[in-house]
Amino acid sequence: MISDKLKTETRHLHDLTEEKFNSSKIFEGTFNLDDYRKLLFYNYEMLNSFEEDVFDFIPREAANNLHLEKRRKLQLAEADLRALGQTLPKVRALEPVNSAAEAWGIFYVMEGSTLGGNMIAKQLSKSAEFADQPFHYFRCYGAHTGSYWKTFKEVLDREISPADEDACLAGAEKVYSFLLNLPD
Repeated sequence: MISDKLKTETRHLHDLTEEKFNSSKIFEGTFNLDDYRKLLFYNYEMLNSFEEDVFDFIPREAANNLHLEKRRKLQLAEADLRALGQTLPKVRALEPVNSAAEAWGIFYVMEGSTLGGNMIAKQLSKSAEFADQPFHYFRCYGAHTGSYWKTFKEVLDREISPADEDACLAGAEKVYSFLLNLPD
């Protein structure tokens, strides 16, 4: 299944991305508002660059099965950044999405960030420094995070044929490369 292949073959990129985002500090209790602002901005840049184009590639039946419109997160990340007083860039940093298979690989990383985001919000909420943060983006699926992830993987595994696996993997690698190359 492509979902397993994506997890296995992009693990090193996932780990490098977590390192760039200082994720270990979240669970050490040393993650601060500046770290959070940077993490949220990186996720915003990913969504701003890819979300619209990725969603355009999702076939209607798959979109219906995924409740695709409920999975839009760009406005949630924008709201959280504004709550932090962050000014948002006006221009989208576009990265081309070249095929449906590539879009699914990018979507895999976007959805995976939501899965991790729920844990991030839960952990940060324990700190008084984050008491006023709404966590719209990281809590976007709430109690449904696990079921949304499961449904996403099921649809992904149905949509990607063996012939499209390499392009799907390239999509995931593309978004990780994008994130890793954002300025610190």
